[in-house]
Amino acid sequence: MFFKLNVACILAALTVFHGQVHGSPAAANSDDGDLVLLSTQETPNGNITIWGVPEGASSSKRTAAASFPMKKRCGTNDVKCSTSHTADRTSCVQLVGSLSANSGKAVGVSPRSICQGGCCVSWANAVSGLTQGELVNSANDVLNGCGGDTISGLTRDTSLNGVCTSQCLSNRPSGCEN
Repeated sequence: MFFKLNVACILAALTVFHGQVHGSPAAANSDDGDLVLLSTQETPNGNITIWGVPEGASSSKRTAAASFPMKKRCGTNDVKCSTSHTADRTSCVQLVGSLSANSGKAVGVSPRSICQGGCCVSWANAVSGLTQGELVNSANDVLNGCGGDTISGLTRDTSLNGVCTSQCLSNRPSGCEN
C-alpha cells in the first residue's frame, strides 16, 4: 500500500513536471474557474490524468444534470474540426484506448477532462454518473471525422449519461464549451 501510494504521488508530480516542460499546464484556466489535476490513473495503455474543478469551488457549469434537459437532437454527435489546440493523433488514439480499457470506471461529477500523452478529452457540463467508456464514441467520431497527423475537434449535441453537452478532443484540458 505504501509503495503504491508513493508511486501514485511520484506519477502525479511527474505529470505536473512533464506538463510544465512540454507545454501542458499544471492548472488550466477556463471560464468556469481553474481546473486542477485531481488524480492520475494507471491503464494498460499508460497513465491518464484527470482534471476538474477543485472541491468547494464555485462554478456556473457545475450545475447538476437535471438543469440541462435533453434536446431533441441530443446524441447526434455533430463533429466540428479545428486547427487550433491540435494534439498528436497517436496520443489521442492511445487515450481513447485507455478510456475503452477503463470503460466501467466512474469519472465523478467534478472532473471535466482526462488527458494522456498530450491529448485530452474534455466536456462542457458537469455530468453525474459518467463513466470513462461513455467518452469513447464522441472521441472516435472526432478521430474519424477530423484529420491528419494532428487533431482537434468537438462534438455538439453529445449525450453523456443523459446530459446534452459538447465533448472535445484536443491538446488542452479546458476550453470545451457548448
